[in-house]
Amino acid sequence: MVRDVPISKVTGAVVTAWRVVDHVQLLLSIRGQPEEVRLQCKCGRCHWIVREHHGDGAPRLLATCHSCGTRVDFVLEGAPLPKA
Repeated sequence: MVRDVPISKVTGAVVTAWRVVDHVQLLLSIRGQPEEVRLQCKCGRCHWIVREHHGDGAPRLLATCHSCGTRVDFVLEGAPLPKA
């Protein structure tokens, strides 16, 4: 079973994999954690708009709460570069 984890508990975490289920729920695999977690916003919702950013520096996972607009940013470890 996937557990909900508030964004305050994963600040600075390194994400090794991610996926969206039910079109809005963000599940994260975090380095050092044995199971996936569902990211929960400070407003209590788990609905996210998600994108990857590949540019200068390490790849990033950017997520915005669909309800209140809170933004989070994670380093993506082992993320492939996008195809041109």
